[in-house]
Formats: sequence, structure tokens, C-alpha cells
Amino acid sequence: MKKDYYAILGVSRDADLETIKRAYRRLALQYHPDKNPGNREAEERFKEISQAYEVLSDPEKRRQYDLFGTVQDRGGMSGDPFSQMVEEVFQSIFGGRAARGRRISAIPGEDVRIQIELTLEEIAQGTVRKVSYNRRVPCSACEGTGSRERQAPQTCPSCGGSGQIAYRVGGGFFQQIVYQDCPDCRGTGVRILHPCPHCRGSGLETITHTQEIDIPPGAVGGLTLSLRGAGHFGPWGGPPGDLLIEVSEAPHPHFLRDGEDLIYEVWVAYPDLVLGTTVEVPTPAGETLSLRVPPGTPSGEILRLEGKGLPRYASRKKGDLLVQVHVWVPTRLSREAKELLQAMRRDPVFSPAQKRPEKGFFSRLRDLLGRKSA
Repeated sequence: MKKDYYAILGVSRDADLETIKRAYRRLALQYHPDKNPGNREAEERFKEISQAYEVLSDPEKRRQYDLFGTVQDRGGMSGDPFSQMVEEVFQSIFGGRAARGRRISAIPGEDVRIQIELTLEEIAQGTVRKVSYNRRVPCSACEGTGSRERQAPQTCPSCGGSGQIAYRVGGGFFQQIVYQDCPDCRGTGVRILHPCPHCRGSGLETITHTQEIDIPPGAVGGLTLSLRGAGHFGPWGGPPGDLLIEVSEAPHPHFLRDGEDLIYEVWVAYPDLVLGTTVEVPTPAGETLSLRVPPGTPSGEILRLEGKGLPRYASRKKGDLLVQVHVWVPTRLSREAKELLQAMRRDPVFSPAQKRPEKGFFSRLRDLLGRKSA
């Protein structure tokens, strides 16, 4: 029986070519073997659809079919029309005739990532650091063109500037289109007839670049700062990437950090804890503060200096300076000192009060931080 190609595609006999194409796309997507693996009926239906489209999309074959109901010397199908249609779409995106006239797009440069270690004093006050790193910049010999004659790069004629070439794999109804880097331009999409001997056509050279970095107060370990446009330049006039600065913090010999709060320890004589005293406390900002230790302060007590800690990053707020007071215990005593201590031992005033047990350091620290957060 003669097949009605118009009925197979579901179009009228006076349908134009665009209508026939739309009908074929819809049916081919529905019955394509890749979407119906192992379905013999779908495979046969796909063959009918492809055969109908091959005839009705060709003006001469369609004229013969309309006149005689058949096409003489058809000689079998030339391929998978669906794959040809897909290839046309992909060529318009990745290369081929449709893309050959387009302009070369500038390739942006890569980011540069470095690490710097800050002292607590630099974190407290902010600082300006000079750093040196390797950076790719436009080639001085060819002015970044990559060409010995300093000519602007041309679009690769093989891939149309896409950097990719399409290949057919397989045959019949199971053809696939595979895209690979263009062998002529190595995936760059650019053709340089006479490469610059200094940069070998890349348009870039590597130099040691020195950059000033303004680091604001309050930077914390693990923070990444970004300096726009201080990274590698892109090839052939591509814009530069960014400089990414990863911040770490050097340990401090005297201060312990808890967020924006600082903890500092001082040692005083036992009579100073009993009678009260004043101690000098340094800060990372370079100040020296006077702190009053009230009479009867127990050893391990934590005193607070509000707003004397570290600044919070990108904020006007500051943490506190927490000062822990310890009693100094001498290891060598004179005879007179021993006699005084013996007299104190016999005085009941210096006996521990059993009704008022002292909290440990971490308990008092948790209480203090808890009151602050509340």
C-alpha cells in the first residue's frame, strides 16, 4: 500500500515547508529511538516520519509524490533528517557557517589568590600591606595582540570562532553529533597567522606585580578580601580578574581572642587582692589603660573594660577587654616574709569561708559572656 506522507506527519496537502518542519520536529522528538529504547513500534514509526519528511521537505520529490503518489529513484534515505535539523541548530550556537561572521568575544582573565597573615595589632587598627605576586599582563612586545605584526586576532575559519567542531558519529537512525575542541585554534576560536615570539601568540606575559592592599580594622581569620581588577588579564584584550586575599591571624603572646573580645591575664600580690590596687593593662591599639582592682577580689576574677577589645569588621561596634586577675605566688621567701605568713595563717580572718565556695575560671567566664550576650 502506498503511504500517505501528509497523514503520517499530520499536515494538509497544501502545508508550507515551515509547517511540515514543525510537525516533523514534534513527532521526531516523540518517537526518536533514543527516547524509546527497545520499542520496536516507536522505531518503525520514527522511520515512517523521517521518510515522509525527506520527501515532503524536498520540492522536487514532493512534486513527484503529488503527481504520481511515489518518488522514483529515491535510492533510500540519505540520513537521519532529525539529526540534520539538530546539527543546524547546534551549528548556529557552536560554530559553522552561521557563526563565522561574529566578533571575537574578549576572554576574561583568571583571579589570583594569595594569603596574608595579620598580627593582632594590625587587625585592631587596620593596615596597608604591600604584596608581590606573579601576574599575567598584556605582552609588551606585541601590545597584547599575540601577533608579531601587532594585528588584532582573527576569527578561526574552521570553527567560526566557537572553538568547537561538530562530528557525526554512527549512521542511519542512530547518528549522534559530538563536539570537540577545534584542532586549528585549540579551542580558543582565534587565529593568529604570525604569533609573537615573546608570548607565543597568547598576548600575555608574566611579571612580578607589587600591589598595595588596604585592610580595614576587624578582619578575622578566614575572611577573603577582593580587589577588583588586580588579577590576571585575559588573552587578546580580555578584562582582568580579581585579586583574592585570604586573611589568617598570627597567634599573640599575651592576648587570647574570643570574637571581638580579648582576654588578658595579670598577676598581683596577695595583699593587693585583699586591699585593692591599680594595674596597667596594654591594648592591641597601643594604649595603656589603668584598671582598678577592688578590695577583696578573688584570684581568677574577670574584670571588664568595655569597648577596649577589637573592632567588628565593617561595623563601628567594638568588643571588650576582659582582664583576669591572678594572685602571684612567690617561690622564695625571706625569714621575715615567712614569719608574716605564719602570723596570717594563725589569724582566722584568712581562713577560707566554707559557706562561699569560689567558682572556677571558666564558670565565671561563661557567666560574664552570658551577661554580655543577654
